[in-house]
Amino acid sequence: MRRNMESLLVFLMVLPMLYLVPTVVKADATPSVSYCTHVQNVGWQDYSPQGEMSGTEGQGLRLEGIRIALNESGYDLGLEYQTHIQNIGWETDTAKGWTTSNGISGTQGMGYRLEAIQIRLTGADADQFDIYYKVHAQNYGWLDWAKNGEEAGTAGFGYRLEGIYIKILPAGSEAPGNVDYPFVSTNEFLNKIKGNWYSIKNPSTLPGLKITGNPYEECGLLWLGSKYYECRYRIIFVAKDGKSGTFEAYEQNYYKPPSSENSNWQKVPVIISDIYQLNEDNTISRTSKSYKETFRK
Repeated sequence: MRRNMESLLVFLMVLPMLYLVPTVVKADATPSVSYCTHVQNVGWQDYSPQGEMSGTEGQGLRLEGIRIALNESGYDLGLEYQTHIQNIGWETDTAKGWTTSNGISGTQGMGYRLEAIQIRLTGADADQFDIYYKVHAQNYGWLDWAKNGEEAGTAGFGYRLEGIYIKILPAGSEAPGNVDYPFVSTNEFLNKIKGNWYSIKNPSTLPGLKITGNPYEECGLLWLGSKYYECRYRIIFVAKDGKSGTFEAYEQNYYKPPSSENSNWQKVPVIISDIYQLNEDNTISRTSKSYKETFRK
C-alpha cells in the first residue's frame, strides 16, 4: 500500500511537467547564411557571415561566382539561388537551373561578370522567414534591398556586380534598409523612348525623332523632318525609377537619293556621337556641337 502511494505521488509530480515539454523542439536562433564570392583578379574569397559584405567596393572588380551556405538552426529550410551571367543569361534558362545551398552559381575561369541575382528560401518553414540581399552594381553603387526571390542588380546594360550583402530575418520584420529600387532594367526606359517625337519648335512637321527597336538594333531617326537615316543607339544611363536616362546615337546610315533613274539609293555609313536625354517631364533633349533641340510626343 505504501509503495503504491509513493508511485502515485511521483506520477502526480511528473504529470504537470509533461505538458510543459513541446512535442517538437526547435532552436531559438534565427537561421543564417554565410557566403563567398569569386572576384576578378582575386579568386574565391573567404566566407562572410550574415550581414557582412562579400566582394569589393570601389575597385571596379567583377563578381564571377557565388556560394551561399545555409545554417537551418533546426528548421525545415532549404536555399536556392541563381545569377544572370554575361553571355549566358539567367541560369534557369539553361540546363543548370537553380543552385542549392553552398553550390556554385556563376562561372570560374571564364571571365564572365555576374549582372543580377535571385535568392529564395524553400522548405516547410520558409514562410516563417524573409531572406534579404542587396548588390553593388557598376555605375550605380549599392542598390536597395531585394527579398525572397526578387531580382537584384541590372539588366540590359552589361554592368557588373561588385559586392553583395545577405541576411535572413523573421517573416514580417522591418527591412534592413530601403527596398524601392533593388533592380534597374532598360525595359521601362525603352518603352518610354520608343515612338514618334516632334520638335517643340516645329510641332507640325514630320517627326523630328523616330525611335523603334532595341539598342544595337536599327532604329529610324528623322532629323529636322528632311533626311532619312537608320541609326544604332546604346543606353548610357537609366535612373533607378526608369523615368529618365541618357542614350547615344553612335552610327548612322544615310540613304542618298539616286542620281538618275537607273541608279539605286546609296547607303552612306557615318560614325556619329549624338547624346539624347529623356527628361522626367517626358521630353527628349538632343545636344550636339552642331544642333540642339527638344522633342515631345
